[in-house]
Amino acid sequence: MRRTIILALLMSVGGLIITSVASAQAGQLDAAFSGDGRVATDVTVRGDTGTTVAVQTDGKIVVAGGAGWDRNPRFVLIRYNADGTLDTSFGGDGRVTTDFTRAEDAAWGIAIQADGKIVAAGDAALGTGNSRFAVARYNTDGTLDTSFGGDGRVTTQFTRRDDPVAGVAIQADGKIVVSGGAAQDGPDSNFALARYNSDGTLDLAFGGDGKVTTDVAGHDFANAIAIQADGTVVAGGLAGFSRTRGEGRFAIARYNPDGTPDTTFSGNGMLTTDFTRGDDSVQGVAIQPDGSIVAVGIAAYNSSNATFALARFTQGGAPDASFGGDGKVRTDFNGSAAYAYDVVVQPDGKIVAGGVAAGQGGRFAIARYGTGGALDATFSGDGRAMTNFTSHNDFAYGLTQQADGNLVLAGGSDWGGSNPKIAVARYLGS
Repeated sequence: MRRTIILALLMSVGGLIITSVASAQAGQLDAAFSGDGRVATDVTVRGDTGTTVAVQTDGKIVVAGGAGWDRNPRFVLIRYNADGTLDTSFGGDGRVTTDFTRAEDAAWGIAIQADGKIVAAGDAALGTGNSRFAVARYNTDGTLDTSFGGDGRVTTQFTRRDDPVAGVAIQADGKIVVSGGAAQDGPDSNFALARYNSDGTLDLAFGGDGKVTTDVAGHDFANAIAIQADGTVVAGGLAGFSRTRGEGRFAIARYNPDGTPDTTFSGNGMLTTDFTRGDDSVQGVAIQPDGSIVAVGIAAYNSSNATFALARFTQGGAPDASFGGDGKVRTDFNGSAAYAYDVVVQPDGKIVAGGVAAGQGGRFAIARYGTGGALDATFSGDGRAMTNFTSHNDFAYGLTQQADGNLVLAGGSDWGGSNPKIAVARYLGS
């Protein structure tokens, strides 16, 4: 699962070479962003990281994650102007933090409403054995929106174990759908989804009580979520994870708008796909205009041979053989382990995946693919680009696309060093 991979990756340290902008080619860092395409921001002195990113209609960039990881971590949001400077109209200095509990709170998903309000979803009290879904909504100036849950915050419990969040999406009607896991620390966790009304109350039209759980294949977790044009909900993650055996695999579940399984998808609303004999996991999902589902993640993530893994499925849930020959594609970065965490589909149908190249420590990694799954050589020469901020671990988790086609990756820098920060890089999209 996502948190397991994070902890493993942060243990690795090494020397890196910084990517430079040689020409105005797709895949190169955008020098109009902070001078060299990169910006790193401190929130605390105790380790901060971004996990997810979104772009507002005015071009401002919002990053969410966790601040103060080594003591009382909490939700953090940072907003940047289009040029990479901090937007001081947001929280007074561009930064906002929010506590839910005295334990570990962190945001893992972000979405922007049509009215400009910002929704962040994550964990409240993760690791205590009784964590909960946590959702906060912010006004455009960074203050908590008290029309949501009374104080801008809501929490939801599925079980008496750890119920963590990994993704959030907003429906066309403004309702908020959150994905994660129920009883993640137990022997048989499940996909878990919750849907909220605009005021933060659970939507009883979804699953009867606003909550839905799905047993896909044993120990399951939903890392990502997307809403199709017809209102069906797609969740992606892993199924059958074992702490002692490498058996996890890509998992997709699709739900009708009322939360029931969509049986037009793979017969029962669920499917699983193997890339390796090790653990494979979906980390991000996107919907193409024709309704096809693109899932990205990691193949063999518990090994030194981990790679970006992409799969595309038809509307009916079958592997799309026009993608990579069998519906699946794997990509490494110069032979080093690589982990894909997020995905966007561009207007021309090209697919972009972002994440981490872990060789020599960790670097931001981004790859672009043609519609058939081949790496796009017009992007950084061979379809792949890597960027680092420091000589320690730098890693990206969130990816989004601007209206002008440029691509924004967000994560953390200097993990393993003295001052981990939230890090953002912007790449030219054309």
